[in-house]
Amino acid sequence: NAPTIDGIVSRLARLNDIGFVWDPLGEQWMENYGKLLAYVKEFDSALVPYHHEAEPGLGRWVSCQRISYKRRTLRKKQIRLLES
Repeated sequence: NAPTIDGIVSRLARLNDIGFVWDPLGEQWMENYGKLLAYVKEFDSALVPYHHEAEPGLGRWVSCQRISYKRRTLRKKQIRLLES
């Protein structure tokens, strides 16, 4: 039996109801962006040390974003967020 449109819509709705993450990499990026915003709010700078102890991995993530920006591999939305 081929799936019906109603069946597909129902399955999608159930997945959404349980909080299914459709874009895990995008969600992870936004989580790190939120950590960067908190860092900037606290320290008034986006120059996160590579080995920042309070938020392990944040400095590396920021470094990777700078590299991705230079290589022009960031999404436009990501660039807008980082530049704001």
